[in-house]
Amino acid sequence: MKITAILSALAAVTLVSAGKFHDIGNTEKTVANGYILEYQEGFSHKDAQNALNSRKVDFKVRNQYNVFNGAAITVRSKHTGKDLASLPGVKNVWPITLYSIPKLQKSNNSDTASLHTMTGVDIVHKKYKLTGKGVKVGVIDTGIDYKHPSFAASGAKEGCFARYGKNCRVKYGWDFVGDDYVGDNSPKPDSDPLDCQGHGTHVAGIVGGTAVDSKSSPKPPQSFVGVAPEVTFGAYRVFGCTGSAGDDVILAAMELAFNDGMDIINMSLGGGSAYKYNPTAILGEKLITHGMALIGAAGNDGSQGAWMVTDTGLGEKAYSVASFDNAYGFYDSVSYAGVAHPYTPSQAYNKRITLPSTATLVPIFEKNGALSDGCDPAIFNTADVKGKVVLAFGDVTRCKSGARGTNAKNAGAAGILIQTTPLGLATLGGIPDFPMGSIENKAGNDMLAVWKKDAKTPLVWSKSPANFRVEGGGAPSGFSSFGLDGELRSKPDIAGPGGNILSAYPLAKGGYAVLSGTSMATPYVAGSHALYMQAKKSKPNGDVIRQVFKNTATISSNSGSKTKASATKQGAGLINVLNAIKTTSAIFPDRIDLLDSVNFKKSVKITLKNNGKKTETYTFSHVPADTLNWYAKGNKYPSPEPVIEANYATVKFSQDKVKIPAGKSAKITLYFSEPKKADAAQFPIYSGYVVATPEKSNVAVNIPYTGLKGDVSKVPIIDTDSGFPALALKDASGELKEIPPNFTFDLVNNKPVVQTRLGSHTPSFGVRVFDNKKAFKGFLSSETGAHAFGTWVGRQKNLDDQGHLVFSSFTWTGKVLPTENATEAVTLPSGTYEIVVASQKKLTKGAYPADFETFELGSIKF
Repeated sequence: MKITAILSALAAVTLVSAGKFHDIGNTEKTVANGYILEYQEGFSHKDAQNALNSRKVDFKVRNQYNVFNGAAITVRSKHTGKDLASLPGVKNVWPITLYSIPKLQKSNNSDTASLHTMTGVDIVHKKYKLTGKGVKVGVIDTGIDYKHPSFAASGAKEGCFARYGKNCRVKYGWDFVGDDYVGDNSPKPDSDPLDCQGHGTHVAGIVGGTAVDSKSSPKPPQSFVGVAPEVTFGAYRVFGCTGSAGDDVILAAMELAFNDGMDIINMSLGGGSAYKYNPTAILGEKLITHGMALIGAAGNDGSQGAWMVTDTGLGEKAYSVASFDNAYGFYDSVSYAGVAHPYTPSQAYNKRITLPSTATLVPIFEKNGALSDGCDPAIFNTADVKGKVVLAFGDVTRCKSGARGTNAKNAGAAGILIQTTPLGLATLGGIPDFPMGSIENKAGNDMLAVWKKDAKTPLVWSKSPANFRVEGGGAPSGFSSFGLDGELRSKPDIAGPGGNILSAYPLAKGGYAVLSGTSMATPYVAGSHALYMQAKKSKPNGDVIRQVFKNTATISSNSGSKTKASATKQGAGLINVLNAIKTTSAIFPDRIDLLDSVNFKKSVKITLKNNGKKTETYTFSHVPADTLNWYAKGNKYPSPEPVIEANYATVKFSQDKVKIPAGKSAKITLYFSEPKKADAAQFPIYSGYVVATPEKSNVAVNIPYTGLKGDVSKVPIIDTDSGFPALALKDASGELKEIPPNFTFDLVNNKPVVQTRLGSHTPSFGVRVFDNKKAFKGFLSSETGAHAFGTWVGRQKNLDDQGHLVFSSFTWTGKVLPTENATEAVTLPSGTYEIVVASQKKLTKGAYPADFETFELGSIKF
């Protein structure tokens, strides 16, 4: 798989530029004056440098890429991304974009290795003796703590890195950035990819760590085995100890992983809503074509609503991986009336709760009889809580766990149990030295029922943890992001266990941790990929194996639901490695994108192949999934949670049964009808699965389909519900104010600011400036030099990690780009100008203004 030269050795050539600058319109996520250039075919690094020099561009090369065919540079002159895109031989230019270390949920309790029972990996290990041996997995992340005993070779007590030891499982790697790198400063690369953050070590442990009968310290809270415990690792460090990573170093890591011969690249990165036209996705497609597998996380923005699948796995052949919560957990418990209920102690308490039997349960109630959240200190005076364990409701609308813990402690309570809503076990912050635990929703209801019968029933606290089936476990994780993508393609592709996963952690940080995120589900799929390669004794391209896994995934339901979860949440379903290895059938393609009502695909041809040794008869069936309505109230910005509707598409088959000889295929036509009762004006997203069940084999195969009822070009793009787009005045101190009537800006002490907020994808976004005669003058160029013009722009989150509303601001100083392809901003003369915010509608050709959602913000005089 190693490559020595992808670029042509042609002499310097002169090409007519058709270059395009992809301005994402958000300078906070980019590196100042940093750009990634993709060249035209046949254009070399030397050609590019000659072209840059000919335009007198003062630049510094950050990285050069052979497979991607381009480079990353820092521009020290006043040239812009538009200037670079105009160079001969340049195909695309992007600002260097920052990726974050995904925000994860951390638990204080260890899970059980029985998560492998969810996916058939337990049987694959025991029956088939598969371990991933001979397969190379590259982890592009924060590095790996390769000294950790979980990565030790057989017979060794600790792991090692091949550059510093022998018989090491971490055989390849490089540190591209150094400890102090945070994304927007200069990397300081070196040869040691040791992890000082933790994320990459945890990811690698899921792929192929092992902690069985560990005699090293620290010991794991319980034994665990990674998915493929004998893979060979490549550790490619692109993050420092904190902060973000630029996609310029991520591209370099991807190419080195390729040149090192990695079979699989795991990319558990934090991006955001996007299209597939980004550098990492483009390079990923090229690497897959050259024989690799690229497996990317779908993202942890499930609470943000629709359209949020992240960019790394959006390539046509790449994996985008969703998360399922672990079905089982290893928890301490509290028994009440003989029934043991698992609990998780608060992070501040962080130990097993031990209280005397005299500390009985006391629920606290609101005036209406409902269990209280404990946020009001006075509520603790309504019951005798002194020396008792308070039971409170876990709604966090009014306060968080620390406040209710303080209230309980001040009232003299011995401890407090918080009933989770809506289900599962929550991570509580708590307060130091005060016993606090999260219990499941059902446990709270059961305990309340017992208390009403006998308030003196004692609480019995466990002395050791035990295995429990987790409430809500084995179902799609709440944090896992929803699709579709901006072109109505079915993403994510598949799901893996990612909620409450025990794995290795840097020895300096305790050695082991339980984390949750699609970052954990992604390496589970990577390890599964390695097992499949070993089982089949071959290494086909990643999309070939992806098709097998999608065909054989387990179609699942949300917790407590009798209907199947949307394919926009779980993709094809939860990965089932055992079924993938055993199947003798295949359906092509591995997904069906029905698009919207305007572009609706009424009929779709699929191919069903019998790879078995005998003739097989297949029966076709249709499994509908939840229809999700994100705009049920006429809202212009998608709701954080959908209205789930029982409105389903229908599917008819050209033949309900088909007999296929061994090694042969049959083509079947599917006839789709949209959900009849769904309201097209609310743009509901429907989905389901087409299943082919063989008579002789016990492994059915299936493919997901997705569609949107209504005209997607009418889906709101700008969030008008929150008052966007808007004009404001920024004074000399930087404070934003309303613009007074008939105001004239001087562009020094006061400047106009355009504020926008995207609720869904747009292929092209821009703030357009017209004079008072409606003549187009150009696209607004902001004070920072960023242009209020971008292509292939994803939607914005509702809130950031601090709970602040997310939006974009463009401060105007009177400059515009006269055309889309202009390379230099010009200053307009004094006068009155009209400001129009325009976003191209999805699945349109981009004719202005017919194909755009436009908002006239009014006049600005300066």
